[in-house]
Amino acid sequence: MTLADAPATDPAGSLSRAFYSPAEVAELASVSSSTILNYIHAGRLAAVRLSERTYRIPRKAVIRLLGLDAPAPDITEDPSRPVEL
Repeated sequence: MTLADAPATDPAGSLSRAFYSPAEVAELASVSSSTILNYIHAGRLAAVRLSERTYRIPRKAVIRLLGLDAPAPDITEDPSRPVEL
């Protein structure tokens, strides 16, 4: 099963491994591997450097990058109600 075959109902739940390669994260984020490597080098994405050219990205960093840890928006207010300032 590839990452593309993972169930879409719970994206965070489909991330079952502890670490992912930049190519796998790029596929999940719909960006290029170069973009993921740029994020790593800029400090925007946490990664473990295994060798000069090999990185692994922790599951928690992938979830944070994809925004899967953000709370669902609260849509309890009536949008037609006037806003008081």
